[in-house]
Amino acid sequence: MLKIGIIDDCVGIFPTYYKLKQAVSADFICIISDVRFTDMPRDNLIAASYEMTKRLTELGCDAIVLSSVSLSSLAYKKLQNLCGCPLYSSDAPVLHASTYTASGVLVAGNGRVVNRLSSPTVIPCAMDEFPLLAESGNERVIVEYVEKSLAPYDGKFDCIALADSAMNAYKRCFSRACPNVQIFDSLEGVARRIRKKYKKSARDECSCIVIDRNGVKIDEKYALFLQ
Repeated sequence: MLKIGIIDDCVGIFPTYYKLKQAVSADFICIISDVRFTDMPRDNLIAASYEMTKRLTELGCDAIVLSSVSLSSLAYKKLQNLCGCPLYSSDAPVLHASTYTASGVLVAGNGRVVNRLSSPTVIPCAMDEFPLLAESGNERVIVEYVEKSLAPYDGKFDCIALADSAMNAYKRCFSRACPNVQIFDSLEGVARRIRKKYKKSARDECSCIVIDRNGVKIDEKYALFLQ
């Protein structure tokens, strides 16, 4: 049975898991960092993420997916040379969104990632508080935060690209805040690559465990997102 590891630092790992579950039959191991990737200096980020890929390899994973857009953006190339099995990144869906419009693509995500984007058609929108709000599961508060964050750019964008995995779990909140705007997430690309590499078998059941960086099971902590 195929075994896939997924790495993230927030609840964004769960929409990635569900998307991949639709693409392939596999047993999944989700490992969630207790420290935000964007809070780490790059050398520490590389070291911590390497430890997590090594743990997943030792647990028998055939492939590893970086669910975090921040981790993919800041460390994928380095990790690709260190990882002991095929490694897949989740990329900010800016190019996909750009094919939808000739003008403004608002890219929402962590400031450390979105502020590195440079294009006359891209509008970076730093929403650094989003992952913490995502942990709460309070959609009313999340919609209010999205509306407040997007207000300065009203009328300046035609679509939104979600460049933080936590946002994928609350794509509907962006749709509620901007009901007439197309929303692009970071999941379709990695799911397509996984689907192409590993054909779905006849077995439909998939298992999933959630662990921390030390390998301790933390399923109960995230029971809300595993229902």
